[in-house]
Amino acid sequence: MNLKIQLALRYLSNKGRRKKSRINLKSKLLRFNLFDFLSFSNLIAFLGIVIGLFSLIIVSSVMSGLSRDMTERIISTKGEMRIFNKDFSPIKNYNTFIDSLSENSSIKVSGPVNHDEFLIRRRNFSAYTETFGIDYHKHKEISDVLNMIRIGQPTYESFIDNGIILGLDVSFQLNATVGDTIEIVSPSILIPTALGMIPKTKRFKVIGIFSSGLPEFDRLYSFIDIENSKEFKKNPLQGIDYIELKTNLIKKDFKKLTQEIETQFPQYTVQHWEIFDKSLFQAVKVEKYAMFVVMTIILVLASFNIAGNFIRTVSEKKEEIALLKTIGMNKKDIFSFFMTMGLIIGISGVIIANILAFSLLFLQNYYQFVKIPIPGFPFTAIPVDLSIARFVYLSLLAIFICVVGTIYPAYKTIKINIIEVLHEEQQH
Repeated sequence: MNLKIQLALRYLSNKGRRKKSRINLKSKLLRFNLFDFLSFSNLIAFLGIVIGLFSLIIVSSVMSGLSRDMTERIISTKGEMRIFNKDFSPIKNYNTFIDSLSENSSIKVSGPVNHDEFLIRRRNFSAYTETFGIDYHKHKEISDVLNMIRIGQPTYESFIDNGIILGLDVSFQLNATVGDTIEIVSPSILIPTALGMIPKTKRFKVIGIFSSGLPEFDRLYSFIDIENSKEFKKNPLQGIDYIELKTNLIKKDFKKLTQEIETQFPQYTVQHWEIFDKSLFQAVKVEKYAMFVVMTIILVLASFNIAGNFIRTVSEKKEEIALLKTIGMNKKDIFSFFMTMGLIIGISGVIIANILAFSLLFLQNYYQFVKIPIPGFPFTAIPVDLSIARFVYLSLLAIFICVVGTIYPAYKTIKINIIEVLHEEQQH
C-alpha cells in the first residue's frame, strides 16, 4: 500500500489519537486495523458527508420527479403548444391553417379550441368553470384528458349531441354525475326576451368525469364540442380562439419549433407549455433551487467539521510531522497525504451515500411504497427521477467540498518548523 495512503489511514483512525512515542516511529505510523478505521470525530464528519449527499440526491431526485410529473400532467391536459393571432383576435379560416401545419414533420396533430369562462349550475348547485370547446377526435390525440375519464364512457356521438365532460371537483360542486343535465350560463352573451336582456344559457348532458391528478384543473375545467362552444360567441362565424398542437419532439424543446412556425406564419404568435403556467413553473424552479442550497449547506457544514478535525490533528501530531520531515518526507508529500485524508473521507462517504440513495430511489420508482393523497379521487406515489448524471455531478460536488475543507489544514503542515518543534519537545 502506498505510504501516503497508509499515513492518511493512520491519522484518520483511533490509533492516530493514542499516546505518542518516538520509538520505532515509522512502524507505529504504518500500523492499521480495518476495524479501527475512523476516530469518533472523523466518523461524525464522515456521517455528515453521507447524510448531506444522501439528502441532496433524494431531494433533488424527488423535486425533478415532481417537476417532470407536473409537466406531463399539464401537457396531457392543456397540450404542448398553442397558436394565436398576433393581436389575439379569433382565428379565421382555421381549417386551412391546420392543413398547412400538418405539412410540418415536427407537428403530430393540431386542433381548434375555444376557451370561455361560464357559470355552470344544476338545481340549487352552481360552480365556476373554464370551458374548452374542442374537436373530439383531434383533441384525443393532442391531450390525454379524454383518456383520464374516471366515470362514464363518452363517445363522439354523445359529445357532439350537447355532451359535456366535467372535472372531478366540478362535478362534486354541482353534485352531478354521468347522465345528469346541467346548464351553462354565459354572463357575457345577453339575449333579448320579453322580460329584458338575460344571459345566454344552454343545457348539456354530463357524459364523462375526468381526473387529471392536478386539483387546479379538476376543479375548473370542462369540455364541450367546438361547434357548441361557438354558440357562446358574439359572432359564431368569426373564428376560434386558438389552435392547440401535439408535436413529435422527444426532448420537448419547443423554442426551435416556435421560431420556425412564427417565421413561416408571421401573422401568428406561438406559446408552449412553459408559458401557459409560467408562474407555476417558476415557483417549482425556485423551490428546487432553494432545496438544493439548503441541502448543500449540510455538505459545507460537514466540510467545516473535517477541517476542524484535521486542524486538531495537525496540532496534536506536529512532532510526528516534524520527524517525518527529518526522515526525508518533503512538504509536498506531507501536504498530499493530508489531502488524501480528505479524499478518503469524501470518496467513502460519497460511495455509501450513493448506494443508500440509489437503493431508496430504485425501490420507490418500482414499488412506489411512499404515496401522497391527491384531493378528489386518486392516490399517487411520490415520483422520482433516477438520473445517473445527477448522481455523478452531486458526488463530484461533495468530493470537491471535502477537498476544499482539507486544503487549509494541509497547508498548516507546510508551516511546521522542525527545529522549533524539536526544541519544544526537549523542553518538555
